[in-house]
Amino acid sequence: MRRAPRRGAPDERSHRLGLRARATLAFGTGAALVSMTLAVVTYAVAHHYLLSRRQTGSITQAFVSAGFVQQELRSPLADVPGVLSSLVTPQGTRSLLYRGGRWYSPSVTLGWGSLPASLTGPVRAGSPAEQRVVVDGTPAIAVGVPLPAIGADFYQIRTMAELQNTLDTLGTVLLGTALATTAAGCLIGLWAGRRLMRPLTGVAAVATAIAGGALDRRLPVDGDPDLGSLATTFNTMVESLESRIQRDARFASDVSHELRSPLTAVGTSVELIEMFRPSLPADGQRALDVLGLEVRRFSTMVQDLLEISRMDAGAASLEVEEVPIDELVARTVAGRAGEVAVHVSPAAAGTIVRVDKRRLQRVLANILDNADAYAGGAVLVTVDRNGSCTTVTVDDDGPGIPPGEESYVFERFFRGATAGRRGATSGTGLGLALATEHMRAHGGTVTVENLPQGGARFTLTLPATST
Repeated sequence: MRRAPRRGAPDERSHRLGLRARATLAFGTGAALVSMTLAVVTYAVAHHYLLSRRQTGSITQAFVSAGFVQQELRSPLADVPGVLSSLVTPQGTRSLLYRGGRWYSPSVTLGWGSLPASLTGPVRAGSPAEQRVVVDGTPAIAVGVPLPAIGADFYQIRTMAELQNTLDTLGTVLLGTALATTAAGCLIGLWAGRRLMRPLTGVAAVATAIAGGALDRRLPVDGDPDLGSLATTFNTMVESLESRIQRDARFASDVSHELRSPLTAVGTSVELIEMFRPSLPADGQRALDVLGLEVRRFSTMVQDLLEISRMDAGAASLEVEEVPIDELVARTVAGRAGEVAVHVSPAAAGTIVRVDKRRLQRVLANILDNADAYAGGAVLVTVDRNGSCTTVTVDDDGPGIPPGEESYVFERFFRGATAGRRGATSGTGLGLALATEHMRAHGGTVTVENLPQGGARFTLTLPATST
């Protein structure tokens, strides 16, 4: 017997991402890697280019200014602060002059302490030098030019604040572009995932329909070279499965049909022997009772098998007619031994259903027989209507369905683990399975549940036609 999955057991599949999610993640990750790489490379190239230009421009400007200062300070009466102030330089550029042991600067906030010794040392030794420094918390480029003709050293400091702002703006724009590209990649991945999943969704829909009994469903074989072989293989598998099921159904039907004649002969013989029952000894009478019971049970099972095999093969046809469901249920219950209460809700009174009356009565009889065999009989039959559906429920006050067996009681020959404790029954194990097939043929369902107060409830659901 099959076992249901253990409750509470971790399901590893729940931790896996679906194909659509994985496609979206792959596109998003790829877009993020490409966009971030391009952003970093672009920022590095721009940073190197702009900084090189700023450095070259600062050096050129410093040498031009140094030449002007040297020319102006050849005169002994020249005013050093005035000469430094007269320099025409780009915004954010400040100049210093070291001459005769003194520092000159037009800015009161800028002195010799602003320059590191690693810059002033080489300049004092007679070599031009340049170095990146930080002045008042702002990055800058300092260039020193020795002026031996006038016995001085000229320094010029050009801030890089506006360059840093430009680079910060560029970095922000590149980061935003990378994020937007990543988001676009995720959207494209989501769209691509849906496109990729569309054929699989169709396969799942067809597979679900086939699992529900629609063995004539097939996948369309279009011109897609990747999916064409899958569709062809799938259709071939379904055709093979359909052929196998039809062979099995024909075999069961043939066997059941061939068994009917000898069973009829045996049953007739048993009935003939029963006419001489008073003349038999006590042991013979008990053996005759057992033989009659088993022959009738076997005959019923053969009839059920024959009917199920016809439905499996699609050979069974419904003789549909419109009948009031409340009257049909009441007549079926009244025709059985014992008293079972029938309740018809006001909404269901007079509701018309299109059914094969004989088959629906057989379904209800099978469920009532099941209650008689395993639960001491049904206690209440209720007819109700909910919107476009009509329901017939059969309640009993027996021990109910053991946990985990609710989904198996409608399987063929299923008797459950507790069948042996209920004593001997004349059931064949096919009654509920046959009820399921009949309800499915009517477009309805049959389900079972345990009642809170004890007992089981079988529910037949049918589409209602009118009131």
